[in-house]
Amino acid sequence: MLFNSYIFLIFLPVVWIGYFGLNQVRLFKVARFMLIIASFVFYGYADYRLCFLLMFSILANFGVHVALRRENSGQAVKRLLFVFGLLINLGLLFYFKYLDFTLENLNRFLHAGIALRNIVLPLGISFYTFQQLSFIVDSYYGRAGKYSFSEYCLFVSFFPQLVAGPIVRHQEMIPQFGELEKRRIRFENLLSGMEYFIIGFSKKVLVADSFAGICNAGYDNLKELSSFSAILTILAFTLQIYFDFSGYCDMALGLGKLFNIDIPVNFDSPYKAASIAEFWKRWHITLTAFLTTYIYIPLGGNRKGTVRTCVNVILVFALSGLWHGAAWTYVLWGLLHGAAMVVYRLGQKQIDRLPRGVLRACTFIFVSVAWVFFRAEFFRQPWYLFKQVIVGGAAGIHGEMVRFFCEKSMWKLTLERIMSGSAIQIICQSVMTGWFAFWILVCVKFPSSHDIVGRKIRKTGYYIFLSALFAASLVQLSQVSEFIYFNF
Repeated sequence: MLFNSYIFLIFLPVVWIGYFGLNQVRLFKVARFMLIIASFVFYGYADYRLCFLLMFSILANFGVHVALRRENSGQAVKRLLFVFGLLINLGLLFYFKYLDFTLENLNRFLHAGIALRNIVLPLGISFYTFQQLSFIVDSYYGRAGKYSFSEYCLFVSFFPQLVAGPIVRHQEMIPQFGELEKRRIRFENLLSGMEYFIIGFSKKVLVADSFAGICNAGYDNLKELSSFSAILTILAFTLQIYFDFSGYCDMALGLGKLFNIDIPVNFDSPYKAASIAEFWKRWHITLTAFLTTYIYIPLGGNRKGTVRTCVNVILVFALSGLWHGAAWTYVLWGLLHGAAMVVYRLGQKQIDRLPRGVLRACTFIFVSVAWVFFRAEFFRQPWYLFKQVIVGGAAGIHGEMVRFFCEKSMWKLTLERIMSGSAIQIICQSVMTGWFAFWILVCVKFPSSHDIVGRKIRKTGYYIFLSALFAASLVQLSQVSEFIYFNF
C-alpha cells in the first residue's frame, strides 16, 4: 500500500480510530495487536505472501534474541547464535536482492550460463533487515533490553516506517510503545502529524512526480538532447529524488506523530550542505548512523591512521551504494561519494576556508552529477548524458520534456486561443525554466518542513493553505507512483 494512494487515505483514519478507541477503553494489548495486524495488512496489500516473509524474519530474529539473553548460555553458544542471526538476515537479503545480480555477473565474466531466478524484490526488505541486524548485534553485546514479542513485532512492522525507513533502532522505538501518555490522543501531535503528512504528500504528488515525468522524457531521448536539455535532465532527477524522499520522510514522521510515536528525523535539507560530509549528516541520516555504528567503527574508523581511514570510508560508501541497489551503477555512485569524502577529509582545513556559498554550490553540483549514476538504467547511460551536456548544442528544451510539463496545463490551453504555436513554445520553455529555478531555490534557501511545523503556526490562513495543498494533491493523485526508496 502506498502513502500516496486513495486506499491509504481510507485505511489511515480507520486504523487511527480503532487504535485510540481501544486504548480509550484500556484494552492496551488489543490496541497494540490491532496496530500490528493493520501494519501487516498495509504491507501485504499488494501481495499477501510478503506477510509470511516478514513474519518469518521477525520470528527468527526474536528467537535469536531470546536465546542470546539466556544467562546459562556459554560464550561459544552465544557466538554461534550471533553468527546464525547474521546469516539469516544477510541470507534473506542476498537471496532476494543480490542473487540474480551475482548470477548475472558470473555469466558475464565467467560465461557460466546459469539461468537467472528473476526474483521479485520484497518491499522494504533492505530496511527491516538492517533494522533487525542492528538488533541482533545489540542483543549479542548486551545492549538490547528484555522485550515482549508483541513489542518487537510492532517495532519491526510499524507501518509508517516499514517499507522505506527510517532505519530505526530498538531503543528509539520500543520504549514508546509502553508509555501510558502515548496511548491517549494528544492534539498537539495530531496537528503536527497532519501538517507533516500534508506537506510530505504535496511534495511527492505535486513536485516530485512532475520532475519524474520531465526526467523520464529526457532519459528516453538522450541522444537528441541539447546541452540545456541535458542539464535540465540532470537537475530533474536531482529535484525528483529530493522531493520524493523528503516527502516520504515527512509523511512517515507525520504518521508516527498521529500515533504519538516519535520516529527519528531522516532528512534535513541536504542541499543546504556546504560539504559532502555535511550532506551525509542531512541525507538518509539513519542509514549513515547504521553504517557508521555497525561497519565503519568496527573496521577501525579513523583510529588506524590516514590510509586505513580512507580505505574504510571508501568501503563503507561502496556498501552504501550496493545497499541501494544490485547494480554496478549504484556501487559507482557510492564510490564517487566515498572518494569525495576522502578528498574532503584530507583537505578539510583548506576547503573550509572557502566562502560558504561557494562550498554549497560545489556540493550541490557534485551531488547532482553523482545522481546521474544512481538514476542510470545501464552503465553507458551516464556518459551519453554527459556527452550531450558538452556537444548537445544551443537548441532549446527538448519537445518531449516541454510536452510533459505543459500539455495539460490550463494556462497553456488558454494561450493556444490567442497566440501562435512558436510563441507558446517560448512561453512554455520560460515557465519550465522558472519552475526548475524556483524549486532549486526552495531546496537551498527556504525553511525545512521541520522548521515550518516547529514554529507551530496556528493561524486560519495557514490551515487554509494546507487544505488547498491537500486538495490539489488529491486532484493529481489519479496516477499513483511509488516512492523511489520503495525499490530499495
